[in-house]
Amino acid sequence: MDFSKLRHRVIFLCPSDLRKNSMGETVPGYVPFKPSMPSSNDVYLTHDTDGSAVLKRRDGKAYPHQEALHDYSVAAFVSPMSGREYEESQKLRAETTYKIVTRFFPGITPQMRILYENREFEIVSVLDMNEQHTELQIVAAEKGRKTAQNTEVGDGDG
Repeated sequence: MDFSKLRHRVIFLCPSDLRKNSMGETVPGYVPFKPSMPSSNDVYLTHDTDGSAVLKRRDGKAYPHQEALHDYSVAAFVSPMSGREYEESQKLRAETTYKIVTRFFPGITPQMRILYENREFEIVSVLDMNEQHTELQIVAAEKGRKTAQNTEVGDGDG
């Protein structure tokens, strides 16, 4: 693995408790996950009015992106693989698939999400290259910014 190509910083997000989104649906909440640290529920994923993914503290205060990168990010290489458009509920939706390469971390699963800049990616697959526990290749999809994950603190516990 060429570690010099790992020039991006990504944050893994693991599912936590269930929440109610703005439409009253019960959806999983996501919290930052750093492979070398135990997961904390003090910070959670939400979306701003533009649909961009942001992290907030439980008290509702913003968690600055630079602080989140310092506390939770890992080095990775993010590269688009393919893009497509499809019709869903009479609306045109765009989906781009990305290949995200990082060093091996145990516990990374397709149930997790990835936060890169202010974009949220759903993990499609996680591959341990050559089964040597040195490199992970993750296929992830970025869908439209408006998702069922739009949650607010205090919307309910599930």
